[in-house]
Amino acid sequence: MKKKIIALSVAFSAALLSASALAALDGGQVDFAGLVSDNTCAPHVNGGSQDGQVQLKTAKTADITANPGVSDTTPGVMPERFYITVDCGAATSNTKANLSMASTFFSNANGTLNNDKAIINPASGVNLAIHMVDSSGAAVAYKQVKVNNPADTHQVAFKSGIATFNFVASYVRQASAVPVTPGYVKSNTAYTLTYE
Repeated sequence: MKKKIIALSVAFSAALLSASALAALDGGQVDFAGLVSDNTCAPHVNGGSQDGQVQLKTAKTADITANPGVSDTTPGVMPERFYITVDCGAATSNTKANLSMASTFFSNANGTLNNDKAIINPASGVNLAIHMVDSSGAAVAYKQVKVNNPADTHQVAFKSGIATFNFVASYVRQASAVPVTPGYVKSNTAYTLTYE
């Protein structure tokens, strides 16, 4: 059996070499994303499935140009609310849920999300920031969610087996040296939940 596999791989390599001698070789990439979970609890984005989409309102280039960049305690331009809930059932022994975010393709050193330059007509000079919203006090407070920072976790307590994380996503200036140009904005992040 091993000999057949080796022979097949050698024949395949030879076919590739002879094809490349005759014509230019074209190719591309295939990106895959997924999650393996033990499904101890059921997460939901905006009350739907565990995966979701947040649609931001259209922002003006002048407003993003005037934005100083990401702030730890203040959202950027046109903040849009969204929430993630995790339902472990009323009988759960979990008391707290912890959430962190990561992005394989769009993270940067500021903890924000870069725009996907592979889309048609992408905007430039703009990133997306995510802030957790805390409305438990007299005034609403914001704390930046730093994407791809494993030390940056956000915690909420379970109430009747459900924990709710409230967020806003907003546009922020990428850097003062990068001019802001109009176009589409698209990015993504994954979230991870752990329980105590």
